[in-house]
Amino acid sequence: MYRGGLSGSADGNVGERPITRERAGYLYPTPLEVEKWLIMTLRHSSHVEYFLGNLGFGARDPQRPHDLTGPGNKYQWDVLRGLALQFRSPEVDFNEHIAPSRELHRKGQYHHIKWNGDNPNPNANPEDMLVGAVDAVCALLENRKYCGGAHSYSRVQDILAKNPAHKVHFINQVIPQMKGLVQPNLELITDLTDFPNIGLPYDIYYSSVSRTREAIMVLGDEPGIELGEIAYS
Repeated sequence: MYRGGLSGSADGNVGERPITRERAGYLYPTPLEVEKWLIMTLRHSSHVEYFLGNLGFGARDPQRPHDLTGPGNKYQWDVLRGLALQFRSPEVDFNEHIAPSRELHRKGQYHHIKWNGDNPNPNANPEDMLVGAVDAVCALLENRKYCGGAHSYSRVQDILAKNPAHKVHFINQVIPQMKGLVQPNLELITDLTDFPNIGLPYDIYYSSVSRTREAIMVLGDEPGIELGEIAYS
């Protein structure tokens, strides 16, 4: 459970000093880094859910909203504590401090279990693979530092063409469908306690609100803590 205190402002004046606990043997993210990670996670979840809802994929996935529920979800402390360190300056060693949390996420999440790996998963059906393809495309469309920043659809297709052939098959199916839709505005999501529905099915949106509130209560010092708006770039 996070006990660093998230109640300060997110303008860089509060929580800038890293929280370290030598007895735990790993770096702790600052409150600001935690808050940035929660916003990034919520944006990605909403991004993926926007496309799943509009394209009719994901009915078999038991861990919805995307990335927010189940073992290894991105609000889980052991996942969050490493991945939030990507906002640290100066940078920390990715393989030592960030990659283990990313691996924990991938091992616990249904969509990664079905999608990941160089060989086809015999337990994954076509819809599982379509969800994985949407997730992979969204990740590259977003401004992720360790993915080289945001990419265009054409560049995303070029990058993902390097995947194994069984994945490329599904990637090539979803990209034209995703590109043909009105693109959601992720920049509207700036506040964890009051964020708009950018086009998600209502049940998914309200589940996202509920999970985010729960995460704030678990991670913050006090229940009902209100986080400041982040200037996210």
